[in-house]
Amino acid sequence: MNGAGGVRVAWRIVSAGADRREVSRSLLTELLPGARLSSRCSRCGGDHGRVRVSGAEVTASVSYASGWAIVAVRDGDQRVGIDAVAADATGLDRVLPGADARTWARVEAVLKADGRGLAVDPARVRIVERADGEWSSTIDGAAAGVGFDVEAPPGVVVAVAVASAS
Repeated sequence: MNGAGGVRVAWRIVSAGADRREVSRSLLTELLPGARLSSRCSRCGGDHGRVRVSGAEVTASVSYASGWAIVAVRDGDQRVGIDAVAADATGLDRVLPGADARTWARVEAVLKADGRGLAVDPARVRIVERADGEWSSTIDGAAAGVGFDVEAPPGVVVAVAVASAS
């Protein structure tokens, strides 16, 4: 599926017993033939960090929810962030007061696009609806980027954010 801002989004069910990272990497490989993927965590070196793409001028992001692997890719060097949340998720307001699934997906997509993820307090993110159906975001009052909600698999809420140009 092609979305706003040149973002391509795809998803696939993660079958029982399947490795969800293998499923997301398979999706990314289909979207980015010939590209090489890595995801080393900058803190511990484990294979669970932000997806990095080499061999193609794109950025990518991955999320998982309710048995689905969901990926986003965008041509160029502006970072993209995607987040997926079960539509009936509860307890999100313990981390972000007043948050429902839609709010949480938007905020986490912004933080992924920002590059710092949950190292930033989600309460520092503000989302503002735009007349065109998209939304813009700030972190501590500074422009963070734009985003949009994505038609998603049943029972899942998905949001995509593209970071402001550096």
